[in-house]
Amino acid sequence: FWAFWESRESVMPDTAKLWIATIALAVGLADVHSFSHALAPRAISREAGLPFAMAPCWVLRDVRMSAPTAAGSPSRGLDIFYELASRAGLGIGPRVTTPILQREILEALAPHGDPAQRVPASVAERVDALCEQLEARSPVSKPATRGIQALEGRWRVRYSNAPPPSNGALGPFVGEAYQLVNVDSQTYSNQLVLLGGLLDVTLQADFTPSSDTSLRVAFRTLTLSLGGLSLPPVQFPAGTERTWLLTFTDDDFRVVRAGVDGGKSTVRDVGLIPKGEGEAADSYLFVLTRAPKLLPASAGDGAVAQLKAELLAACEGTRRGAGADAAAVRAVGDAMLRLAEAAQQRDSASSDLLLGGWDIAWTTEAELLALTDKGFLGLACEGASQTISRASDGTYRLDNSIDFDGGYLRVGSTCEPSAIGNKVNFRFESCEAKWKDVKVPLPPVGAGWFEVMYIDDEIRCCRDSRGDLQVCTRRK
Repeated sequence: FWAFWESRESVMPDTAKLWIATIALAVGLADVHSFSHALAPRAISREAGLPFAMAPCWVLRDVRMSAPTAAGSPSRGLDIFYELASRAGLGIGPRVTTPILQREILEALAPHGDPAQRVPASVAERVDALCEQLEARSPVSKPATRGIQALEGRWRVRYSNAPPPSNGALGPFVGEAYQLVNVDSQTYSNQLVLLGGLLDVTLQADFTPSSDTSLRVAFRTLTLSLGGLSLPPVQFPAGTERTWLLTFTDDDFRVVRAGVDGGKSTVRDVGLIPKGEGEAADSYLFVLTRAPKLLPASAGDGAVAQLKAELLAACEGTRRGAGADAAAVRAVGDAMLRLAEAAQQRDSASSDLLLGGWDIAWTTEAELLALTDKGFLGLACEGASQTISRASDGTYRLDNSIDFDGGYLRVGSTCEPSAIGNKVNFRFESCEAKWKDVKVPLPPVGAGWFEVMYIDDEIRCCRDSRGDLQVCTRRK
């Protein structure tokens, strides 16, 4: 049929084309049972009001296929059928698929920024109507329970009619808004990055299913980071909660409707929005798309493997960097830059590769090198390491340890990997030294950040807020 169509399309009468297309499509459909059931005279006479002879034209109107159309596929036949039916004046419009609806939503929003801001009422109404059509096609059954894994990962907010900063704006500034969902810990973070990364606003929350299609979320903390330095987090009042209605979810696109639904609302309590606004569970609309994942270069990639070997060779024999002269430091620094430029990793801070134990193979940090090279009050150094972990509530820790023969120095920190970019913010919260049998607590002082220049399952290269460089190898 496909070859016949290509050769005769321009000369065949539309009526003949329509019936040939209908027959070919019927033969090609995989789900024969659903097709024959749809042809039942009851459905045709009562719902369509068409004579039985027109049955194929009517029932095929509701066949939906979202896979890309390929030559020789039933989906291609469906496209042909719709075109012919439209030409024949049967009142059957162009075929609408899930990808088409998603594209139309994003195209409607595109002239108004990313995320879309100050969207005219007419455009907002059109987007809402398109979302309603999309919601009727959600492929995930029970998205808050059985299908909740579909939420896992990093999403970019493309539009919301919720109040700032949920809509991607803060005062006159518009930033990049992301949502990072961790299903296992039932937590998520909303991150708004403004002024090219100079200002970062992160909201931490957790969630529990309230039905098969909705989540109840509880806001926990709000953290501002300026120039890479995080201010102390602000706790939300107890009961600051929202309902999420998970109305559409697939691998790359989400529609969420949300509202206060009986919870506290800080912006409403202080008078920034009218009383009662946002109370209904479906008050606000969110459109999100899957954000690009970090695709770390494999250790087996030829160019990357060669650069890694050169970097590790440059680190050898330098006593973790304590014995490196200026030329050796430049050699390691240049090797790190070449590796980072070759790999071109994006958003490495949010990669799970960050988690685990790391041995410090080389660094320019003078305080650490003094202890690893000279020891601690006569105790020889046995190793220096970092451990990065994520708790069940979604919070991260960074624990540094220098181990000596008969003692140690340990510094504990909280840390917050950025959902976008390569920076990890940290704040010291504990410090303890042990010399033989004597343990001494020390005051933890300071905060900062480090940038993940390169990471894979074997090594991690970083540059910190003081300009120091570090090469770590994963602990076996």
